Amino acid sequence: MTPTPLAAAAPAVRRLLPGPDSPVLSSRPLRPGTMPADLARFREDRWNLTPALFQEHASRVCVYFHDVPAAFRHVSKVLVWLVINHRDADGGGFLPGLARPAIRTVVTYCRYLKGFTQWLTGRGITRFGEVTAQDLDEYAADIKAAPVSHDMREDFLAVVVRTWTLRELLPDKDDRLPQAPPWNGERLQDILGQGRIREENRTPRIHPATMTALLKCCLRFVEDFADDIITAFDEYKTLSARSRSRCATVPATAPAGKRRPQGTVPRLAEALLDDYRARGLPLPGRRNASGEVEVNHYILSLQLGVQITGKARQTISASGLPVADDAYLTAPVHGLLDGRPWLAARITYEQAPVLALHLSTACLVIIGYLSGQRPGETLNLERDCIEHDPATGLVLLRGKYFKGVRDPDGTTRAEGEQRADPWVVTAPVATAVTVLRRLHSARLLFPNTLLVNGKSKAGSLRERVGRARNDSLCNKDITRLIGWINDYCHGHQRDDAIPADPTDPRIALSRLRRTLAWFIARRPRGLVAAAIQYGHVRVQMTLGYSGNYASGFPDDLAFEEWLARLETLAEAHDQLEAGEHVSGPAADTYRHRVATSTHFAGRVLRTTREAHTLLTNPDLQIFPGQGMTCVLDPARAACRLGTDERSNRRTPDLDDCRPSCANIARTDRDIAFLKARRDELQAVVDDPLAPPIRHAREQHELARLQRIMTTHQETRA
Repeated sequence: MTPTPLAAAAPAVRRLLPGPDSPVLSSRPLRPGTMPADLARFREDRWNLTPALFQEHASRVCVYFHDVPAAFRHVSKVLVWLVINHRDADGGGFLPGLARPAIRTVVTYCRYLKGFTQWLTGRGITRFGEVTAQDLDEYAADIKAAPVSHDMREDFLAVVVRTWTLRELLPDKDDRLPQAPPWNGERLQDILGQGRIREENRTPRIHPATMTALLKCCLRFVEDFADDIITAFDEYKTLSARSRSRCATVPATAPAGKRRPQGTVPRLAEALLDDYRARGLPLPGRRNASGEVEVNHYILSLQLGVQITGKARQTISASGLPVADDAYLTAPVHGLLDGRPWLAARITYEQAPVLALHLSTACLVIIGYLSGQRPGETLNLERDCIEHDPATGLVLLRGKYFKGVRDPDGTTRAEGEQRADPWVVTAPVATAVTVLRRLHSARLLFPNTLLVNGKSKAGSLRERVGRARNDSLCNKDITRLIGWINDYCHGHQRDDAIPADPTDPRIALSRLRRTLAWFIARRPRGLVAAAIQYGHVRVQMTLGYSGNYASGFPDDLAFEEWLARLETLAEAHDQLEAGEHVSGPAADTYRHRVATSTHFAGRVLRTTREAHTLLTNPDLQIFPGQGMTCVLDPARAACRLGTDERSNRRTPDLDDCRPSCANIARTDRDIAFLKARRDELQAVVDDPLAPPIRHAREQHELARLQRIMTTHQETRA
């Protein structure tokens, strides 16, 4: 009988306690299709919490009680069960003023609760009711001295506070911590003498040389290699779906009506051999234990759809057809690289799934990087996620987001939410999605496995949340893709291999989003260049890149722009200290701002609001251009100023710089650029074959540059 999926559970009644057979996830929303057999029971020492996770890419999540001290095991299980299932009297939250903890928070609570009970057991305490204020003070002192991070110290203390908040729900008073709040309600940061440092983003960026080469190779996979790989993979799937059990010859003892006529298999083999002759292809081969090439009868049996008999083997041996050194598929190679086929031979049966996974990974890099999505958002995309807006010509990417999605009571909504505003992406992202749709038929763009051949049966994935590949596997996929690309480049004596990232050679999916923000912030002419690079119609589209500010992506941009601004000012300070000369109407203001910028050295930014605020500081408004530096004073600007959607910050349009602007300063570095430009113009002016109109125009520009350089030299002290 087929199990019936569970209906949504009703909220637990206040003070409801579990029995031995109570489901661990009694009051949590469950993934659609969850079966009763999938749910852990209270009596078990291993609780699988995976059915309460909705993100398709999430890995299995469990809590374990076998290593909790025996005296505390039952009460620990009750406490964790309450953290999972308890609802306030009105069903609106966990406890008055507290939102229900997320499932992963429950796992964290269980881990630190285990540590607390082990500490108590080491002191001879076997019930929470025996704990005294002195015990808690000594526990806090031990934690404060422990060789762990400050965040872990806070978590070790916070578990005591969380356990105390549940004391009234426990039926046995001996299982309750003392009635007085732990440490008399003192804040944990005061107990430890230090608070948490909230850093916005610790994710390391990918080095530009590494990212540029990786993106180039991924685009090459999608644009040049995809057709060949998909065709070969389709053939591979057809063959590998024919397992040996399906290819088996009908037994001689089978009923006469179901037996194949005698000689059927040899005739089928002869027809297959004729097809090989017509195509001019060698038979699939393999190397035996002695290294000799022989016919690969397994591949031929898959192609025939029947198991090859002795007579059929004789027919094949007598065919006179050449035998290849491997089991090459019949699909030809059409893709070109630098005008030549990218592979010297057809794709083999064993290569097809490997190349298919590399192609999927290349699509993942393109989508994840050029969309600015978080990893979970990318991995939860479905095959119909791309839309084209005919009115604007924009490419839209629709999907779910999870970060910050909460119910009215503040509880994290595990199932996430469809974004009202889609991500705005570019043509390569749409192309990558199209390639993935051709590569497989799964609902999700990045299924857990592309393999068939019995390797993706439901049983092997029973405790996986969905069918999406998790980010840990994706990180390994990226490493394997880079390895394949570099091996290919080495084998073909190419110089476009992907260099290792000097910070961390492991390219994690989470680093793509941070790296995109870096590239946009550091490109010449700032956000305008980003808008041009990604094909957006307006600069505001970059400020709303990936949809809107709810995506958090512009916050990453703010931090990257802040860092870029400090690096620019630091270089300017070093140059001034080394004697660099500055001329132009804003020269004095330039020197003042550079000197003032040293006050920002060592400044720690803890929030994006601080980054946005500091970016509006007048002393930071220096923007290097080509042959000039803008020392921005909006009231004196001659160009059209850009605005930030989120703040009152205004930025110059360096492409619209007017020579008469009072905000211009010129450093020795700017003059070096102008000298190179002067030499280019001089070559045109000296060319007797140059058109008269161009000659006059360049002569006028040459004279203007010469005046600037002369003035710069004359004002040098």
